[in-house]
Amino acid sequence: MIGSKEMLFEWDEWKTRAVALGVAEDLAELGKKIMRDAYMQRWPEAVLGDCGWDDDGFGMLALARAKPAEARRDWERLYAHHHRRPACPVEASQHRSNKAMVRTAAPLLVHPRKQEESRP
Repeated sequence: MIGSKEMLFEWDEWKTRAVALGVAEDLAELGKKIMRDAYMQRWPEAVLGDCGWDDDGFGMLALARAKPAEARRDWERLYAHHHRRPACPVEASQHRSNKAMVRTAAPLLVHPRKQEESRP
Protein backbone atom coordinates (compact mmCIF):
# COMPACT_ATOMS: atom_id res chain seq x y z
CA MET A 1 0.00 0.00 0.00
CA ILE A 2 1.20 3.52 -0.77
CA GLY A 3 2.01 5.65 2.26
CA SER A 4 0.31 9.02 2.62
CA LYS A 5 3.66 10.83 2.32
CA GLU A 6 4.01 9.49 -1.24
CA MET A 7 0.60 10.92 -2.18
CA LEU A 8 1.49 14.54 -1.43
CA PHE A 9 1.36 16.92 -4.35
CA GLU A 10 3.36 20.12 -4.81
CA TRP A 11 0.48 22.21 -3.47
CA ASP A 12 0.23 20.05 -0.33
CA GLU A 13 3.94 20.48 0.33
CA TRP A 14 3.64 24.22 -0.28
CA LYS A 15 0.85 24.52 2.28
CA THR A 16 2.80 22.53 4.87
CA ARG A 17 5.86 24.73 4.33
CA ALA A 18 3.77 27.92 4.48
CA VAL A 19 2.07 26.99 7.76
CA ALA A 20 5.43 25.96 9.25
CA LEU A 21 6.80 29.42 8.35
CA GLY A 22 3.93 31.22 10.05
CA VAL A 23 1.38 31.78 7.29
CA ALA A 24 -2.18 31.60 8.62
CA GLU A 25 -3.89 28.26 7.95
CA ASP A 26 -6.72 29.76 5.88
CA LEU A 27 -4.32 31.80 3.73
CA ALA A 28 -2.13 28.74 3.20
CA GLU A 29 -5.22 26.78 2.16
CA LEU A 30 -6.13 29.50 -0.35
CA GLY A 31 -2.58 29.41 -1.75
CA LYS A 32 -2.81 25.64 -2.05
CA LYS A 33 -6.11 25.93 -3.94
CA ILE A 34 -4.59 28.50 -6.31
CA MET A 35 -1.63 26.24 -7.11
CA ARG A 36 -3.79 23.12 -7.49
CA ASP A 37 -6.56 24.61 -9.60
CA ALA A 38 -4.16 26.54 -11.84
CA TYR A 39 -2.59 23.22 -12.73
CA MET A 40 -5.66 20.97 -12.74
CA GLN A 41 -7.86 23.38 -14.69
CA ARG A 42 -5.10 24.49 -17.06
CA TRP A 43 -5.28 28.18 -16.29
CA PRO A 44 -3.64 30.47 -18.89
CA GLU A 45 0.16 30.41 -19.08
CA ALA A 46 0.21 34.14 -18.31
CA VAL A 47 -1.02 33.58 -14.74
CA LEU A 48 0.88 30.40 -13.84
CA GLY A 49 3.79 32.47 -12.53
CA ASP A 50 1.42 34.15 -10.07
CA CYS A 51 0.25 30.68 -9.01
CA GLY A 52 3.68 29.38 -8.01
CA TRP A 53 4.48 27.32 -11.08
CA ASP A 54 7.53 29.28 -12.26
CA ASP A 55 9.42 29.29 -8.95
CA ASP A 56 8.07 26.34 -6.92
CA GLY A 57 5.85 28.72 -4.95
CA PHE A 58 8.64 30.77 -3.37
CA GLY A 59 7.15 34.07 -4.59
CA MET A 60 3.74 33.14 -3.21
CA LEU A 61 5.31 32.17 0.09
CA ALA A 62 7.28 35.42 0.34
CA LEU A 63 4.16 37.46 -0.43
CA ALA A 64 2.04 35.53 2.09
CA ARG A 65 4.63 36.08 4.82
CA ALA A 66 5.40 39.74 4.10
CA LYS A 67 1.97 41.02 3.03
CA PRO A 68 -0.77 38.52 3.93
CA ALA A 69 -3.67 40.92 3.20
CA GLU A 70 -2.27 41.70 -0.25
CA ALA A 71 -1.69 38.00 -0.93
CA ARG A 72 -5.27 37.16 0.04
CA ARG A 73 -6.67 39.95 -2.14
CA ASP A 74 -4.56 38.95 -5.16
CA TRP A 75 -5.27 35.24 -4.80
CA GLU A 76 -9.00 35.74 -4.34
CA ARG A 77 -9.05 37.84 -7.53
CA LEU A 78 -7.11 35.18 -9.44
CA TYR A 79 -9.41 32.48 -8.15
CA ALA A 80 -12.58 34.40 -8.97
CA HIS A 81 -11.37 35.20 -12.47
CA HIS A 82 -9.92 31.85 -13.55
CA HIS A 83 -11.64 29.17 -11.48
CA ARG A 84 -13.82 27.07 -13.78
CA ARG A 85 -15.02 24.09 -11.77
CA PRO A 86 -18.70 24.29 -10.81
CA ALA A 87 -19.55 24.20 -7.14
CA CYS A 88 -19.81 20.76 -5.61
CA PRO A 89 -23.51 19.81 -5.23
CA VAL A 90 -22.86 18.72 -1.65
CA GLU A 91 -21.29 22.07 -0.73
CA ALA A 92 -24.06 23.97 -2.50
CA SER A 93 -26.76 22.02 -0.67
CA GLN A 94 -25.26 23.02 2.66
CA HIS A 95 -26.26 26.60 1.91
CA ARG A 96 -29.84 25.72 0.94
CA SER A 97 -32.71 24.44 2.98
CA ASN A 98 -33.49 20.77 2.86
CA LYS A 99 -36.01 21.12 0.03
CA ALA A 100 -35.99 18.53 -2.69
CA MET A 101 -33.48 19.33 -5.42
CA VAL A 102 -35.73 17.93 -8.16
CA ARG A 103 -39.09 19.62 -8.36
CA THR A 104 -40.45 18.05 -11.53
CA ALA A 105 -40.68 14.50 -12.67
CA ALA A 106 -37.85 13.21 -14.79
CA PRO A 107 -38.70 12.91 -18.48
CA LEU A 108 -39.53 9.51 -19.81
CA LEU A 109 -36.28 8.24 -21.26
CA VAL A 110 -37.57 5.14 -22.99
CA HIS A 111 -40.39 5.65 -25.40
CA PRO A 112 -42.84 2.78 -25.75
CA ARG A 113 -42.83 1.11 -29.13
CA LYS A 114 -45.76 1.73 -31.40
CA GLN A 115 -47.76 -1.35 -32.10
CA GLU A 116 -46.84 -2.64 -35.51
CA GLU A 117 -49.71 -3.17 -37.86
CA SER A 118 -50.44 -6.81 -38.23
CA ARG A 119 -49.63 -8.24 -41.63
CA PRO A 120 -52.09 -10.56 -43.42
